[in-house]
This record gives sequence, C-alpha cells and structure tokens, in this order.
Amino acid sequence: MRNLGALSLLLAASACTGSIDGDDGGGGTQPPRNDVRVRVQDGFSGVASVRVIFQDAADTVIADTVTDAQGLASAEMSAGSVTVIRTFPLITPPPPEGQRAPEVYTYVGVKNGDLLQVGDPTSTKSPGAIVVKVPDTAEGTVKVTTPCGAGQGTAPNIAITVNDCPTMMGFLVTDAQQSSFFQEAPYAENVDLSTGTLSGNLAATLSATNVPPNTTVNAEERVVTGLFTLFSSGEKRVDQAPQTVTLPNLTGVDQLIVARISTQNMGTQIVSARDTYSGSPALIDASADLIPYITGNVQYAPTGVSWTEMGSGTADAVYVTLSVTRGAGMGGVPLVDAEYTRLVIAPHAGTSLRMPVLPDALYNPTSADQIGGATGLVRATGGYDAIRAKVFAVDRLADAAPAGGKLVLSYAGGTAPGR
Repeated sequence: MRNLGALSLLLAASACTGSIDGDDGGGGTQPPRNDVRVRVQDGFSGVASVRVIFQDAADTVIADTVTDAQGLASAEMSAGSVTVIRTFPLITPPPPEGQRAPEVYTYVGVKNGDLLQVGDPTSTKSPGAIVVKVPDTAEGTVKVTTPCGAGQGTAPNIAITVNDCPTMMGFLVTDAQQSSFFQEAPYAENVDLSTGTLSGNLAATLSATNVPPNTTVNAEERVVTGLFTLFSSGEKRVDQAPQTVTLPNLTGVDQLIVARISTQNMGTQIVSARDTYSGSPALIDASADLIPYITGNVQYAPTGVSWTEMGSGTADAVYVTLSVTRGAGMGGVPLVDAEYTRLVIAPHAGTSLRMPVLPDALYNPTSADQIGGATGLVRATGGYDAIRAKVFAVDRLADAAPAGGKLVLSYAGGTAPGR
C-alpha cells in the first residue's frame, strides 16, 4: 500500500489537457523573461477584451490593459500583483440560476516569467458533433468521454456532442461490461479508435491510518488527464473501515487521490496528491503533513482579511474568496450591479492579508458594503511558486496539486474558498 504522503505528481504540460506552457517555441535555451503574462480562457479558447491590471507592491499601476484575441495580456514587471476583472453579458430572460455576477481575480506576489491562467470550463462556442469509431468488440451501450464533450451509442460508430475541443484530445471509451481504454488522438470530425484494447475493471481499496480523535476521513480517487477528470470513485468515508472501489484499467493517464480530513472544533484539511495512474490501493495517513487550522474568527474588512490559526505545520499561501454586496452594509440601496466576487491568492505572511487597492473603485470594497467569504491556508510541494499560475484555472483547488508533490488546503466552516 502507498502512503498518501509519498505519492508523486505528474501533470502533463500540453495544450490538449488544459494546462499551460512556460514559453513559446521549440527547444534550446531561452533567456529569462522580464514580464508577467496572463491568459484568460473559456473552455480551450482564449477570451478577448478582458481587463487585466498589473501593479507593483505599492499598488502603483504598471499597466491597465485588456486581453488580445488569444486571451493574452502581459506587462514588464519583476514583482507585484495582477488582477483580472471578468464581467458577463446580461441574459434575457434571466437564467434560473440568475445573472452571473462579476468575478475579480487577484494574484499577489507574482514574479517575472509567470504565465498565469484564469480558466472557465464553460465555453461560449456553439456545440458540434464528431463520430468516434470504437472496436467492434465493444459490447452494448458504449460511452465516450472527452475533456470537451461526451456521448454514447453502439459500436462501431459513436456520435458525441463536443464544444470547443483542443487540437489534441484524450478519449475514454467504456462499454456495457465496464471494460475500457484511454487513447489520445487529434481532433477531427471522424476519429478512429478501433484499434484500442478494452480491459476489465480493477478493484482497489481506500483506507486511512493514524486518525486523530473526533476526526472523519473521506477519500476519493479520480482518473485525470491534465486538469480534466475522466472518472471518479466518488467520495468514500474511510476512517471507520476500508472501502473497496471499482476503477477502470487504463494507461496513459494520472490519478488524483483526494482526502478530506475533518476534525471537530478545528476545521477541515483537503490533501491531494497526483501520480501516474495504477489503480492500486491507497492508504491515507490522516495525521501526516497537516498545516495549521484557521479558526472561525475570520474578519473581513474593506482593506483585507485577518484570522487566527492553531496547530502545527506551516503554510505557503492564503486563499480568500470575498462575496461583496454593494451598499448593503449601511442599509443603503444596492446598485444595479449589486454583487461581485473577489478571489485573492497571496503568499502566507502572518495572520492577515492586505488586498491590493485597484485603480477602479468599483471593485474596491467599502465600509458601506456587506462583505463575507471563505479563507483557507495552502501548502504545496515547491511552495507558492508551484501553484500560483493555475489556482484560478481549476474549479477545485485540489486539482492544482503541482507536479512532483502534493497540495494541502486548510479551512474552517463548511465552505472552502474558491469559485
């Protein structure tokens, strides 16, 4: 069995997975970059005309610009902060979930050479269809899953609906007997996977050891390609007894083991580790590699956030989600665009965070606003530098576990910081 603390991580750095590259061009030695870059994307496509503000450590504006047709913006700078302001068009009639409020993403402590990514899995492009040819031996209803869409049918030709696919994409093929395989192929209207070999399922156990008193441990194993989850075991409680899960028998993918460790009157810690997929048993050490807990006494103010900590260990970063309702704090009448969300990732330096003051007062909270949110501490293999670029490219922070290590998120209450 493997201890979660020993799991290594492997994150494919290719355009087909939704991850981000360091530099353009081919091989050879590249000179150090003296700028910071940002890419904003929906699905796999860049989003143009998104406002990006580059500031130094004293909040002086270095550049206030918008993304180009590829969703890119950059500025020469060695340190400071970067803020991306995403606004969304009004939909008429309003959708059942309501209009999407503005989202403001701030990276504190950026460095020259950074390529930061703000990603949204929802593409604004119109859906299309492709036909995937699977082996004739596939039995019954066959499901095909990709990072940009899915579909099902009977062999050999499966029509699937897709939306905004990458040039190179991964396909998970599963038949009615739960035999499956994974294969990568270039995007095309007709994709031939007929030479793939279907393999039967694997049985593995998820279990926990060294569980502290008054603690519950839940574990999940995901099969992933890049930042996309192809398969999940579902979350299982493992502090009382091991749980057997059924997993696909695949090659060419990664696994992400995610443990949620919750202790009464202290808080929750999410520990995630990435490794080459094996489908073997996973043993969660519920006492290893934890970081301090944030107590419930978190103070949200217009200028920043403060909190108290308890427990051992150290954190690399603090991750804050602010929910702001304009004008409500003093009983005033909210503005038309009354709400927005501000998300901040910053180096951990004590028990407070000063938010950069933006040149646009519209997204600086005031004493007249109602401010709430969620705050968490983060530690990752490789430190803050290893996770900064992709924190806002994932829906769940656990998915940002860096290559060659793990990620730990500690928070109080029932809500973790995030989108």
